[in-house]
Amino acid sequence: MSNFHLSNEEEHKEDPLRPKYHFLPPSNWMNDPNGPIFYKEEYHLFYQYNPTGNQWGNIHWGHAKSKDLVYWEYLPIALSPSKEKGETHCFSGCCVLDNGRPIIIYTSVGPNKSPSTGAEQWLAFSNVEMITWKKYEKNPIMTNSLHEKLEIHDWRDPFVWKEEDIWYLILGGHIKEPVQPIVLLYKSYNLYDWKYVGPLLIEDKSKGKNWECPNFFKLDENYILIVSPHNRVIYSIGSYDNYQFKPNIWNILDYGKLFYATNVMKDKNNRIILWAWIKAKGSKNWNGCLTLPRIISLSHNNNKLTFKFPSELQKLRKSKYCIENIKLDNQIIYNPFDTKDFCFEIQVELQLINLEIFYIKLTKNKSLRKEESIGFDLKTNNFWVGKDKVHYILPSDDKLLKLHIYIDVSIIEVIINDHACITTQIIPKDNFANNLEIGTVNGSIMIRKLLIWNLKSIW
Repeated sequence: MSNFHLSNEEEHKEDPLRPKYHFLPPSNWMNDPNGPIFYKEEYHLFYQYNPTGNQWGNIHWGHAKSKDLVYWEYLPIALSPSKEKGETHCFSGCCVLDNGRPIIIYTSVGPNKSPSTGAEQWLAFSNVEMITWKKYEKNPIMTNSLHEKLEIHDWRDPFVWKEEDIWYLILGGHIKEPVQPIVLLYKSYNLYDWKYVGPLLIEDKSKGKNWECPNFFKLDENYILIVSPHNRVIYSIGSYDNYQFKPNIWNILDYGKLFYATNVMKDKNNRIILWAWIKAKGSKNWNGCLTLPRIISLSHNNNKLTFKFPSELQKLRKSKYCIENIKLDNQIIYNPFDTKDFCFEIQVELQLINLEIFYIKLTKNKSLRKEESIGFDLKTNNFWVGKDKVHYILPSDDKLLKLHIYIDVSIIEVIINDHACITTQIIPKDNFANNLEIGTVNGSIMIRKLLIWNLKSIW
């Protein structure tokens, strides 16, 4: 780890809620993941970062790299605001390779360039080691004047891809009158000179009054659009023709209220990997972290996305606890790990026989508090993780429930039957238990398989 940062291990001693294996900066504020890219056999990840405080402001681009998606090495800050050019913040954007040369395109704002009406798109390029970055001397490369009479507000968060010899770029925002969220499409032959093509998609404001962080990509023969509408992140699987995206139904990507501002990349194995910002609260030493990487694919009927955690995360595993084919009837079982770290991975397959509630309790409280547990209520068909929930109908008559759960101190990520996700933070009123309590209320379950690992820190 680079020696110009205070280590996460030192920071963790000051805050017992600090995540042990989710990515976050050495200290201070972070938000959106930016420009993830696979380059020279390494994963590079940028992120919105305030190097001087634990609140939003003074936004730079932090930078880290990894060989395996698990262990990350901090690199020097990639982008800092050019105060001499009237730049206050380096907002979100992307990173691409142009004939092997790393290029960043991002949204620039400043005192005379308000995020609402004056944002510009700037470009920076790097050497082959992706350590130092230099901004293009003729910035901006794009201004709102491209749209002529079309008045766009909150124009930001470029996402770039290449088809044959042409570069394409989308930006989010909204039309001022009448208010409608929009994703705008542009094209270029050199990344420096851009032409406005038209709206990729204009939606009804019921889908959000403004769209941020658009991600647009092809998956098999379908096209996926993900947007962040200042609420839960949504996506649609649709078609793309004549420079326009035609969405089918809109789905919620993650039901956690703290999950926001996604970004995606493709690696050398053609996996689509997604990250998002978790709006987690820490001490004065940290604020926010990123999700674990998720692999995106299509369901069998192509009407929804499926999600999996990458196999690389198995490197985190230490001790293992396993039970199979056990019937639990108004009973409680405990995993045997007596650990102060409270870092677990859980994979469980359940058959819910005749049941009111199945739960995993995280704290020492004798009573079941939903805000401090994970569970499924069959009476209401609500699956909950802390204060967040999803109305979930089990897809089969045999009432099979498959869960993949990561618990990283206070950060919880859950994938339900590969299709529904909840990401949240649970901060208990008292203390976490040393192990996990798993139980039922008013009924039985058949635990076909229960695997629990306690996990190690990456720092």
